[in-house]
Amino acid sequence: MGWRSRSFLLLAGVGIISTLLYLANFRLAPFLQYLGMIDPKRGALAAYPYLFFLLFALYGLALVSVLRKRSGPSLLGLILGIALLFRVTLLVSPVVLSSDIYRYVWDGRVQMAGISPYLYPPSAQELTPLRDEQIFPHINRPEARTIYPPGAQMFFALNAKLFPDSINALKAIMMLFDIGTILLILTLLKKTGFRSDRVLLYAWSPLVLFELAGSGHLEAVMLPFVLLAILARMSGKPGLAGVTLGMATLIKLYPAALLPVLYQRGDRRFPLAFGATILLGYLPYFYGAGGKVLGFLPAYFGRWEDFNVGLRYFLTLALTPLTASPRLVAMLCVTALLGAIALYLVRKGEGQDFPWRAYVMVSAYLLLLPTSFHPWYLIWILPFLCLYPSWGWLYLSGSISLSYLKYVQDLGILPLGIRLLEFLPLYVLLGLEAFRHRHSEAHSDEVMTFMMEKSP
Repeated sequence: MGWRSRSFLLLAGVGIISTLLYLANFRLAPFLQYLGMIDPKRGALAAYPYLFFLLFALYGLALVSVLRKRSGPSLLGLILGIALLFRVTLLVSPVVLSSDIYRYVWDGRVQMAGISPYLYPPSAQELTPLRDEQIFPHINRPEARTIYPPGAQMFFALNAKLFPDSINALKAIMMLFDIGTILLILTLLKKTGFRSDRVLLYAWSPLVLFELAGSGHLEAVMLPFVLLAILARMSGKPGLAGVTLGMATLIKLYPAALLPVLYQRGDRRFPLAFGATILLGYLPYFYGAGGKVLGFLPAYFGRWEDFNVGLRYFLTLALTPLTASPRLVAMLCVTALLGAIALYLVRKGEGQDFPWRAYVMVSAYLLLLPTSFHPWYLIWILPFLCLYPSWGWLYLSGSISLSYLKYVQDLGILPLGIRLLEFLPLYVLLGLEAFRHRHSEAHSDEVMTFMMEKSP
């Protein structure tokens, strides 16, 4: 049997088995309860680690098959077909992991009533007439005003106008954006000379599937604009790059971290377009909410918001005997380091290797993340892994699902051992990768020889 047949059969087999598991989804919980593997009192969420890691193992098998491929025709059609099948199976799956999508629907409903979403929390008396039994009871933190920026709010309002109160319709729109991300990754792979079947790293990722197709997080809408910004920059269109990066930032704020790496000294069009886009996005909401337009955001940096923090958490532990404010000192340290990395990339910004520089900045941002680190926050590095695979980041894309164990613990606290299992191998693997390539300069066509191979 030839290499092509073996690869096709392997990916097809992995795809079929994975599809069945995605179809079963959290319906596996009663079976696992029967086997005594989970506590019936913990609910469906307790079944998630078993489901996720089984799917992640299958994903890893497919991943190794693609990354080690040296020759032969592309299996892109099979990869894309199964990726679409995965997403369709999750479209009507129950919302178990996160209730954020209910807040999306609620914010859209509030805007359709002619009220700024930044003015009142869902529990406010002023919004009592808008409450129902389908959406309102599922809203996370009903006492807090919304945290989502204007671009996201415009998306929520549009969805509320077209498909009022429909969770499945909102997830379907998210899926279309996610498919757009896959197509843009393929474009980026073609422009940088890598094999198109590398898109499997993103398209089959259980993290992407559960958090975007399953839970409907906003990263699905944000990611296409990030990739459009990079592609526009590569095509010599700085104005368009500024607009699209601004749109990404209006949906989720953290893409603004890419501003320094997509900037080139002497080019005013990119930062001006970015700034104008942000200003135009905020103006209508500022008119309606004034100083409240930031919503819950200022409180998001408080100690009580820390969740699954990595490097800063360990730095805080180390600083505890040395200072009365270890958390604050740790935050200042990691923020200063992130700023130094950004400054270094700006000074090295004479070249055109925008994807590599963006990958480095996203990696630095995630390593030094000064706020919460929910699993879906990691997703925006996965498109870059299609170009620059990394054992460290791929490991974390699986291990970060362990953070959900916090919600099935008696005290609701993530044990230190789980946190170490999540992050310690990441640091070791990234360190080994850096050591292996310490004599190499970072270029877009540079490869990690033990992980990837450039297409002919």
